[in-house]
Amino acid sequence: MDAATRARLIELLGAQAVDEARGATIPMSADMVATICRHCAESRTRLAVTSSPGGRAPEGALLLSLERLTAIRMDVGAAVVRAEAGANVSELVTVASASGMRPVGVGWSRPVATHVGSLVARAGVSRRALSGIEGVLPTGETVRAGGGVLKDVTGYDLAGLLLGSQGRLAVITAVHLRLIPTAEPAEPEPATTAPADGSVLAELVRGAFDPASLLTS
Repeated sequence: MDAATRARLIELLGAQAVDEARGATIPMSADMVATICRHCAESRTRLAVTSSPGGRAPEGALLLSLERLTAIRMDVGAAVVRAEAGANVSELVTVASASGMRPVGVGWSRPVATHVGSLVARAGVSRRALSGIEGVLPTGETVRAGGGVLKDVTGYDLAGLLLGSQGRLAVITAVHLRLIPTAEPAEPEPATTAPADGSVLAELVRGAFDPASLLTS
């Protein structure tokens, strides 16, 4: 991170959100994420995103770390939990379990990610598990779909679009996951290995839209 970039980021975000040694910005809110994305779009700076603590920016890029976005908010009445991208998956399961609930499709023996943002970006849950999603586009616009109530509605399926997108379409800042009582049977665990023919994309699509393999002939 050069001196001019550092000075501009501190001007935009404050010194507490800039880690010069890592070449990273560490926002404390979705609004800060939007500011960082706008800055990178305007300055044509390549942006790398992580939801895990630590790490350094790749050569020629700015690292956007979501490690401070860790809030988890339960709504047992609506059977939904909102978790920010940097929240730890095991902590999410623990918080839900304390209320006698568990997030749909989360808490398997072999999780594909340790933080919520990565879990969704890597298609670690089925589409059915998501009742809402929040994110920031590369140009800085904030987008939201769904939320605290699970509904069948028409229109663009933003959650389905961002599920498994690996950060290429938007920075996922928070997700809303369906809750079910811990006594209910678990959903089938998504496959975490590539199929024999190497079609990783096909397997991700199958895991997101047909987790029980109902469409398999």
